[in-house]
Amino acid sequence: MRAAILANGDIIAEALAGPQPAQSEMRQYIQDDLTLLERLAPDLLAGHAVALFTAKDCETCAAAVRDLTEITECYGLTFIQHDLQAPQVVRWAAALGLDAAPFYVLPELILNGHMPPVVLEKHLAPN
Repeated sequence: MRAAILANGDIIAEALAGPQPAQSEMRQYIQDDLTLLERLAPDLLAGHAVALFTAKDCETCAAAVRDLTEITECYGLTFIQHDLQAPQVVRWAAALGLDAAPFYVLPELILNGHMPPVVLEKHLAPN
């Protein structure tokens, strides 16, 4: 048994790791998400660098607005805020597979949940 395990260690590692999607399948998921963002971006972003989705009873939404305001002002950018009580905004969120605020939408990225300023800066700072 020991010799078999030593000779076929990769099989055991694969069994312990569980099923993994194929790389091509993962690439397709990523491409599908990017295609969806590209299709929705003109409406979601409306010419802004980032869209912030918030909700009335969201505990961290006020902090998200405050942080994003500070960062966008620092870099000379703008953002648009969408309230999850508006029917069209709910449809966009559903299309993106998100239902809890806050979340951010950038042209090629979605950030789910309240992000620390350092994370936002990483994605919004000019290169």
